[in-house]
Amino acid sequence: MQLNPEGIRNILKKVKYPGFSRDIVSFGIVKDIDVEGSKVIVSLLLPKPDNKLESELEGSVRKTLLESPGVSEVDVQIGAREPKRMPGEGRAEEKSPAAGIKYFIAVASGKGGVGKSTVAVNLALAISKIRKNVGLVDADVWGPSIPIMMGLNERPIATPERKIIPLEKYGLKLMSIGFLISDDDTVIWRGPMVHGAVKQFMEDVEWKGTDYLIVDLPPGTGDAQLSLVQTVPLTGGVIVTTPQDVALIDVRRGVQMFRKLNVPVLGVVENMSYLICPHCKDEVDIFSKGGGRRMSEKFDVPFLGEIPIDPEIRKGGDEGFPIVLSSPESTAAKAFMEIADKVLKGVESP
Repeated sequence: MQLNPEGIRNILKKVKYPGFSRDIVSFGIVKDIDVEGSKVIVSLLLPKPDNKLESELEGSVRKTLLESPGVSEVDVQIGAREPKRMPGEGRAEEKSPAAGIKYFIAVASGKGGVGKSTVAVNLALAISKIRKNVGLVDADVWGPSIPIMMGLNERPIATPERKIIPLEKYGLKLMSIGFLISDDDTVIWRGPMVHGAVKQFMEDVEWKGTDYLIVDLPPGTGDAQLSLVQTVPLTGGVIVTTPQDVALIDVRRGVQMFRKLNVPVLGVVENMSYLICPHCKDEVDIFSKGGGRRMSEKFDVPFLGEIPIDPEIRKGGDEGFPIVLSSPESTAAKAFMEIADKVLKGVESP
């Protein structure tokens, strides 16, 4: 068998990134391949230093290649992106407009339909009531919700340096793929295109003056999540779930995803936790209750709070006036404010 870099790259597509269903080639960590006779040299670049991950990947790559005809020797060279520096500690922070952002907070869920985007939007607005210079990115390229939830249908413009100027509303800087396509367009993208979009939202948007950036991730564990970690140093992740068992099972995936990527888990939010009866004012546990707290205890991560079912939350999202602003004295709005306070303590603590 005649060995060449392209053939080796195809073989490496059999190697999965630990904890994910996609391979290391599509995730973009295979940076270089050299072939010297029957010897193959592979260079990998990881999002962050991780000795355990390096060892696991080296073993998988070596085993897969040595099982291929014609390969007698494998040299796996693994590097990692530089860790985040504090302002003034070096020039690495100057490479990207996103470098000035102090805190990157990802909002994720193991499955769809749990109200992740609703939590992301209201959490960002709640944080903006406590801190200044807050931004919100809609990284859910397949189902962007922020344009509707924030009541915006404008198109962003670019600077002379071809940097996208984020839209602004309610004091938040905003970016979403929904601002760049029409309502009738459908995004059908594969991994590399998703990676490019997430990377562009971080590096080609003029985030100057933003201190806190909340990122609404697509549900699940896949391309967008790894692309984000490869592009910026995430400060922490928030996992959104609902009380029923089918959603709680996926909390495990979210926790494992962040841990495998060396991203601190800031905590779990239980959305749609209960309904306050409009007649008797008692709490009705439509989807059960307390599952989010139990899962947080099981995985030893903070429990951030419970968000009740409230028709005003749905109404605020549909009308572009989220409940944190439309009904600040409501139980739900107060819950978001308490969660925001806990998230801030989590990211700002030494």
